Amino acid sequence: MKNAELLQKKSDKTEKAEIRKEKKSLYEIFTEYKTVIYSSVFFAAGLLCGALLYKNCRTDALDEIIKTAAGNDFLNLFINNLGFYFLVFALTVLLGICLVGFPIINAVPLIIGVQAGLEIAYYYLNFGFKGFGYCILMIAPFVSSFLTVIVYTVSLSSELSRKIYDLTIGKKDTAEKIEYKKYMKKYLLYAIMIVIVALVNSGITAALSGIITIG
Repeated sequence: MKNAELLQKKSDKTEKAEIRKEKKSLYEIFTEYKTVIYSSVFFAAGLLCGALLYKNCRTDALDEIIKTAAGNDFLNLFINNLGFYFLVFALTVLLGICLVGFPIINAVPLIIGVQAGLEIAYYYLNFGFKGFGYCILMIAPFVSSFLTVIVYTVSLSSELSRKIYDLTIGKKDTAEKIEYKKYMKKYLLYAIMIVIVALVNSGITAALSGIITIG
């Protein structure tokens, strides 16, 4: 009987220990998802900056630029989208191969936020709730898709930049050989995904331009 009780107590202690191991501290959760958290914060800040920028610097020229970029011609849409997407992607990659890129890489989504904030402010201030609804249907899904790819790229670039930094300053205890081929393969994959997002964005926007209209 005593042996059975002892075994039960040991079993309970083991289960409690396993539960404690499974429970992560807030710091561990933050460390694991810091790229997503930082990217979300900077993107939100960019949205606010873009909206305020449009509101305070609203001109006919700025309206014309936004209107032209959001035209209904597939080829023009694709060129505009791909140009902007690859500009942000190239910046993220360049920071990844930079010695001190890792402290500022997480701020890259700020650029996406500013661009999205300008567009949202344009449609909302000019067309009211109809414009806001247009943004939810025609802009938000593609911004989210592009942002997701960039967050993965930011995470990869941050890791690469950190390794380059450790190797350069001679941290023997943390430095490890960098497998550049592995990083290049992932960068290539993300580049292909960006092209796909640009194609889908341009194709759907051009196809629905005659159905979903504004203004």
